[in-house]
Amino acid sequence: MELKIKGERDKQLSYAFIGLVSLLVLSGTGNVLTGSLAWYFATTQKTVTTPMTYNQPFTSDAVSADASGMTMFASSFIYWRLNVSPENIDNNQKMLLGFVPSTERDLLRKALDVEAERIKKGGITTRFDTKDIRVMTDGSVEFSGTLKSATTNGAITTPLKDQDKTYRLNISYQNGLVNLHSFEELQPVTTTN
Repeated sequence: MELKIKGERDKQLSYAFIGLVSLLVLSGTGNVLTGSLAWYFATTQKTVTTPMTYNQPFTSDAVSADASGMTMFASSFIYWRLNVSPENIDNNQKMLLGFVPSTERDLLRKALDVEAERIKKGGITTRFDTKDIRVMTDGSVEFSGTLKSATTNGAITTPLKDQDKTYRLNISYQNGLVNLHSFEELQPVTTTN
C-alpha cells in the first residue's frame, strides 16, 4: 500500500514538473516573440518630420528616409559646397565635412582644399542653379544645373562662363543620422562618330 501511494505521488509530481516545464517553454517563446515584434516595430516605425528650412515633410524610419528627405539633405550639401565666396567657403566646407564619416573624410577634404584655394586666390563667388533632381534607388541623388561664377576682387581678368554640371551625392540615413559618402561631379558622355 505504501509503495502504491509513493508511486502515485511520484507520478503526480512528474506530471506537475512536465506541466511547469511546458509553461516555462511557452513563456520563453512568448517573450521571444513579443521582443522580436517590439524590435521590428521600433525599427520600422515611420516618422514624419518637417525641417524648419523646408516647407515639405519627409518620412523616415530607423534605416532610411524617403525621396523627399534625401532631396532635402542633398540640397543642403549642394548649397554648402557650390554656393560659396572667399568669405564663407571655410565655414561651408566645415559644415559639409561634418556629415562625412571620418573614414571617408580625407578624400573629400583634398578636393575641397583645392576648390577653396582656387576660390580664395581668384576671389571667385559661385552659385548653383538647380534644373533637375533625380533620387536613385541606391541612396544617391543626382543634381543637374548651372554653376554661375563671378569674380569679386578682380584677380581673374577673363570672363567666367556659366557651366552646366551634374553632381552625384551618395547619402545614407541611419538611425536619424545623415552621412555623405561621396560628392562627385559627373562628366558628360562624349560620343565619337
